[in-house]
This record gives sequence, structure tokens and C-alpha cells, in this order.
Amino acid sequence: GDHGLLWKGCRFYEGLVRVPLIFQGPGVKSGQVADGLVELLDLSATILDAAGLQIPEYFQGCSLRPVLEGNQGGNHFRDSVRCEYFDALDSFFTGGSGAYATMYRKGRYKLCIYHGLATGELYDLENDPWEHEDLWGSPDHQKLRSELVFESFNQHVLVTTDVGSPRIAPY
Repeated sequence: GDHGLLWKGCRFYEGLVRVPLIFQGPGVKSGQVADGLVELLDLSATILDAAGLQIPEYFQGCSLRPVLEGNQGGNHFRDSVRCEYFDALDSFFTGGSGAYATMYRKGRYKLCIYHGLATGELYDLENDPWEHEDLWGSPDHQKLRSELVFESFNQHVLVTTDVGSPRIAPY
């Protein structure tokens, strides 16, 4: 397999996280290809938008409808995406790895953090699209690594904050 791994487990290589998303239906322009960053939570916003329904303001997803209708300016949906791996499988299947990790992708950079361990991965996908040169320990990339860790944490807080309930008291 890719990267010499048969069982990928807790990995975030592009071949595992950038899977094709295919739409077909009324108003969807055929032959459209977009390489913008999207997340699974964008699907619910897209379905509501395509059905002509209001997207609630507390939804964290972005509608992909602009690109589905052929608006090339709609290729950029978000600046960053996150993906998490929580070893929810029985330890019989995982060898008891207890792996927990988060991937944060922003532009050309991908950061992978393995929780509870003092290690991770950092890739420059523009210069290293196959993810063979891990920059995590590179002295030249420590500032970038710190910035991405900080941004990833902030994104986690935003995603896990309860945004559905209206506030009834002043801040």
C-alpha cells in the first residue's frame, strides 16, 4: 500500500482523506471538477440549499451549491479543514493502539497531531504532494508548526461549541 502500509489506521495521507465527492441532479452542471477544501458537515448545508430550504445560522457547514451550478468562483469554500481519528474499534482489531489524532489542513500545509504523544507530522503538499518529507522536526518549520497547532485548537473549539441555542443572558 501507499507509504508501505497495508493497514492505514490512524493516518491522514491525501489518498485517505481526499476522496471523490460526486453529485448529480437538477441544476448540477455536468463535468464540474473542484479541488477546494470541504468537510463532511458541508453536505447537510448543500442538501438544504439545493432543496431551497433555509440553512440555519448555527450550521457550521458551507453550501457547495455555487460550484455544483458551474460558478467557478465557488471553488473556495473554506480556508482549512479538520479530520479526527478516535480509536473507537475494539482493541482486538487495533492491537490496543488507543490512537487519537487530529489532522489540520490549511492551504498547502497539513499538520497531523497524535494526542498524548510528543510527535506529529507536518507536510508541505505543494513541494511534497506524496507526503514523504515530514517537516515536524525541522528547525526551519517550528514557527509554522506552532501557528498551525494554535489554529487547529481554535477550530476545534469552534466546532465543539454549542451554537444551536440562543443566548438568553448578556455576555
